[in-house]
Amino acid sequence: MTQRYRVLENAGAPPPKPGRPRKWGDLPLETINAGDMIELPMTKEEAYTKINAIRQVAWRIGRRDKLNNKPIRRFSVRKMDYGIGIWRVQ
Repeated sequence: MTQRYRVLENAGAPPPKPGRPRKWGDLPLETINAGDMIELPMTKEEAYTKINAIRQVAWRIGRRDKLNNKPIRRFSVRKMDYGIGIWRVQ
């Protein structure tokens, strides 16, 4: 009869799961205070293609806080003449 499984003692933690890196992970959305603003200078064409992804990242950060019973962070993401502006409103 063959073994169908084996148990390894003291095997340690599983290897880290390589996932897709966050595209906008370098934005300091977790650290800015209410009333602060982040400017992302870019052309109008770039802003048009990237604004939805940035809005999603900002929404997810606020949603994550709500699910973890932390004070909610809300952001306003707008297309401006210089590119994209991100304001923390709450």
